[in-house]
Amino acid sequence: MRLSGRWLSVGMVALLLLSMGTTATAQETEQPHRPPIVHGRLKSKADSGFTLSTRRGEVSVRIDADTQFHVPGEPEPSLDDLQIGDGMLVLCRRTKTGELFARRVTVLPPIPLGTLKGEVTAIEGDVLSVSTLQGGNLLLTDENTKFRVPDVEEPSLSDIEVGNRIFALVEGRNDTLLARVVTVLPEGTPGPIGLRGRVTQIDQPSLKVRVHEQHITVVTTESTHFRVPQVENASLADIGVGNWVLIVGRPRGLCQVEAREVGVLPQMSAHRFLIPGEVLAIEETTLTVQDPQDTHLVHTDDQARFDAPGMENATIADIEVGDHILALGQPAEGRNLLARWIWVIRPASGTAGQSGEAAPSERLPAEA
Repeated sequence: MRLSGRWLSVGMVALLLLSMGTTATAQETEQPHRPPIVHGRLKSKADSGFTLSTRRGEVSVRIDADTQFHVPGEPEPSLDDLQIGDGMLVLCRRTKTGELFARRVTVLPPIPLGTLKGEVTAIEGDVLSVSTLQGGNLLLTDENTKFRVPDVEEPSLSDIEVGNRIFALVEGRNDTLLARVVTVLPEGTPGPIGLRGRVTQIDQPSLKVRVHEQHITVVTTESTHFRVPQVENASLADIGVGNWVLIVGRPRGLCQVEAREVGVLPQMSAHRFLIPGEVLAIEETTLTVQDPQDTHLVHTDDQARFDAPGMENATIADIEVGDHILALGQPAEGRNLLARWIWVIRPASGTAGQSGEAAPSERLPAEA
């Protein structure tokens, strides 16, 4: 017995609303005193490199033996793992003839949306403790969380009880998750399952999706609903190889799912991978950095590389309070960053104000 379409569609409608609000416009950024950084969508690729579609037009980038790749879910990524349409952030070097060579290529991961199904074991304030087949999770709720409870017209957190079986759309990657939609499953129904993965093959009317290390066959039917950001009346034809998808459906055999809902997850904004600003404090391996809107922590480890004017093999010890930096890396909790490259930008006159050159936090474009 399947959960009614009324309940199943809730998560994917919320997914669509969330995804529309998080889709970033591709753009290229290149500033003086640091290597150019380009971000956009992959339009084409060849053995020698690739072309990105950006706000300022097409940008061609070449690769060489020193190019490093980072692709979510790929332990040893290469050019072969880049899919047409991928959102990408590329750290480059420019030759004297104007060519761009990629130093590091990062495929932007999807926004961290997924599903959770289990039994409520405790309720403390705004937090639900949920037991699942994989273990326990803490499920946070806030004023934006939507609730769906059978036979309750305007449900709220107070209508959730210990012992309820729930199916939730959640945001986050750790044991503590933020609930976007919480649906109480009616008694006697097994409820849907949720899968999140990357499309590896499309063979109408089915598609293959890699979920962790497994390849799942997702069977679509005439009743399957498709949700694709910025596409009305979407269909399977609007989904491509390389897309990250969230699937709600029911098992139909070993490694096979019949999909009721298939939603394409937009990729995270490239700005989540960049922090520009002024260094306010330095504590061991962490920098406190102020940008025009907020204060961030930039964490470093033994993989972080530092570029400072006039210095070879620079380290975090060569950074001073008051320096302006641009950090490129992996998003960390709280809008912070685990840095992979850090550029120290020191105008020749000593300060940005004396040289008349804007600090990097002022030169970077606002997020679209």
